[in-house]
Amino acid sequence: MKKLFLLSLFAFALGTTQANAQWRNKYKCHNFYGNGITEHLIAQSPKNNPKGSEYLYYTSRNATRIKLIVISTKVKEVGMEGVTIVKTRFPNSKTVYTLEFVPGGLYCIHPNGKRQAYEYIPD
Repeated sequence: MKKLFLLSLFAFALGTTQANAQWRNKYKCHNFYGNGITEHLIAQSPKNNPKGSEYLYYTSRNATRIKLIVISTKVKEVGMEGVTIVKTRFPNSKTVYTLEFVPGGLYCIHPNGKRQAYEYIPD
């Protein structure tokens, strides 16, 4: 009876872990401004909300990760692929950047219209 209880407890824990699986994707852009700096962006599910997403930004010069503030998120169908479009900003800033997640990478559209291409970094 004790073994059956432990086995069912293990199965429950495994099921809960699978249901709350987290994901994480990393992207990088090298030398966009011509200064040799590599910019990194991490898109991941937050620990307390696996259905939502959070975005972290850091550079090769400053490894402190900055959590971006999400303004809006929408998914747009393009042919057979879907594109996720996220409007975001840095803390203490009103400047809005648009992140377009496409297969194999993402584009960051700056307020002045410049498109910065980030490539996907596999784990």
